[in-house]
Amino acid sequence: MAVSKRLRYEILRRDRFTCRYCGASAPDAPMRVDHVTPVALGGTDHPSNLVAACEPCNSGKTSTIEGFVDAVQDDSVPPSLEVLTDEVERLWTEAYLSVYPSQEITLRQLEEVRSGVRDMRRLGMSSDLLRRSATVAGFKAETFICLAEISDPHWLAITSEAFRVWRSLWFRSTNHTAWPSMEDVLLLECSVEQAINAGLDRLTILRAVTLAGQARGVYIEDYLDAAVRERCGL
Repeated sequence: MAVSKRLRYEILRRDRFTCRYCGASAPDAPMRVDHVTPVALGGTDHPSNLVAACEPCNSGKTSTIEGFVDAVQDDSVPPSLEVLTDEVERLWTEAYLSVYPSQEITLRQLEEVRSGVRDMRRLGMSSDLLRRSATVAGFKAETFICLAEISDPHWLAITSEAFRVWRSLWFRSTNHTAWPSMEDVLLLECSVEQAINAGLDRLTILRAVTLAGQARGVYIEDYLDAAVRERCGL
């Protein structure tokens, strides 16, 4: 699956238009978006596997940087989407009930889990990562399994809360007729990560996310005060 222009730009902006391999930056060096784990070796188009790279590094790179991203598990003979969806739903349910045994699982929760599997598989997430994400999401009572793959609890807590607020307001702004696309969700995820890395506190991020959701925007820096953007370099 080709990386879209919107996602390509967001990756470059996330990495501040600086090569993650050698440190060269635009405009001194032409910038590209590179798969850390090549597609031919099982790499995906998920933002965690995409980095900014200058043209020389992108052209000459033959292997990944050890430890830069988790190794992609072998999906050389992937299960069918239906089989994988059933498996992820089961893993999510088992994890959820192990923590919240007295709470009833709703059909809406299960459909959100299954919808997430279909969407993230289409975007290139590996079967193994979907399985691990489902278990972590179940432990946290989250149904949006894409966010659950993140291991940093501080990042996950803020991003999960921001996503829930943003998605709810987005949905309300359409008179409860449409949800944001998965590409928009990933762009929001990148934008929130950038804000966290810039040092913004939780309440500032949530205020910006609220305005973004109401306007159906994905770049929360567009909804920050000019002074805050300048101070944080956003």
